[in-house]
Amino acid sequence: MSDNDKFNGKRARDLAIEIGEAAREKAEAAFGVAAEATEDAIEDAHVYMRRQMRERPLAVLGAAVGVGVLIGLAMSNSRR
Repeated sequence: MSDNDKFNGKRARDLAIEIGEAAREKAEAAFGVAAEATEDAIEDAHVYMRRQMRERPLAVLGAAVGVGVLIGLAMSNSRR
């Protein structure tokens, strides 16, 4: 192996490491943004549901019962 081949191999390895580190940093940043957006969406949904429970308790109760019935039917059909 010539000195030039060794240099090119080391340069390629160093470049691959640099690209990998940059990709990891960008992925971590994207994950942070996505996690923050998810937390915000969950908080918004929580606030909305609390407001609905206060303003329309019977509608919320009816929806909860309906969802429970649908889940129960789906589970009973999957056991057959």
